[in-house]
Amino acid sequence: MGVHTEEVRAGTRFEFGENWARFLSVLNEDRIIEAEKSLKEMLDISDLKDKSFLDIGSGSGLFSLAARRLGARVRSFDYDPQSVACTNELKRFYFNDDPNWIIEEGNVLDDNYINSLGQYDVVYSWGVLHHTGEMWQALANVGAFL
Repeated sequence: MGVHTEEVRAGTRFEFGENWARFLSVLNEDRIIEAEKSLKEMLDISDLKDKSFLDIGSGSGLFSLAARRLGARVRSFDYDPQSVACTNELKRFYFNDDPNWIIEEGNVLDDNYINSLGQYDVVYSWGVLHHTGEMWQALANVGAFL
């Protein structure tokens, strides 16, 4: 049994992946286009060609997908195994076997893991860090990318 599963059983961790799996059943092209527009507006860009994109807490994988469709090399990670599975499902459907999109299980609170990731042009984490239970540590770790 993994640490995530133990935390869920102890009541200290919520299984976000279950929600994201349900979300994927209603995901459509219009929602993907809206995610792309959101990234373009937030970053004030027209595309992400020749850029690297790190998605911390990828959840459903929607914004990783949007970044990849905009041309970025994407690395997605999440602590929740079912969220990782959701992100993998989007990759399988839209970018199967694409070497420019890496998806893995990882923990933003793990210093060794964070330090192994390298540098990125865009570091994205939306609605994630405060759910770690150690928000200040998560923010400090993400600060390594600045």
